[in-house]
Amino acid sequence: MNDKGDYEEVLDCDTVISRMEEYLQDYNGMSKRPMNLAMFLYAVEHVSRICRVLNQAGAHMLMAGLGGSGRQSLCRLAGFISNMQTFQIEISKSYTIVEWKEDLKKTLRNAGAEDKPTIFLFSDTQIKDEIFVEDINNILNSGEVPNLFPVDEKASVIETVRPKAKKAGKILETSAELWAYFVQRCKHNLHMMLCFSPIGSAFRER
Repeated sequence: MNDKGDYEEVLDCDTVISRMEEYLQDYNGMSKRPMNLAMFLYAVEHVSRICRVLNQAGAHMLMAGLGGSGRQSLCRLAGFISNMQTFQIEISKSYTIVEWKEDLKKTLRNAGAEDKPTIFLFSDTQIKDEIFVEDINNILNSGEVPNLFPVDEKASVIETVRPKAKKAGKILETSAELWAYFVQRCKHNLHMMLCFSPIGSAFRER
């Protein structure tokens, strides 16, 4: 895609692969978790598809494939190319719904209150409770999870949003209006990137 937003046909695949290798090198130089990836045309095509989704406001993506096929790594690279922050939960034996809710709040604050393009990368291997799936479904449908923020935290979010709404030229007075603006920014900035395996019945049921 050029500066005007128009798609251009790639005529030299070797140049594109070389450019993608440069992005990967830059990513590894800045990341605490460098990725050892072999960039070939098929992988480059997938990164391009993910970038195309990320450059659409409010767009999400389901990446179906077997574990270890590189879906998460390519998503992280695409996020780096698109200058977006990628967030992924850290599953452990002590990880419960409480930690899950806190991670969701952190992600939504980043996307809605801080107004930053954000990727939430999630794999089906991280589903410790079906509530995780329900919450993700709520975010996909409405941009929020009902009753996620207690009253005091909700008030804090509203006060964080207030000056940003004013800067954007929005005249919002009530808490309900400011909260609606927060949810709207979440919808705009947050990209849910889901990595699910098509093997078994769970994929169809979810």
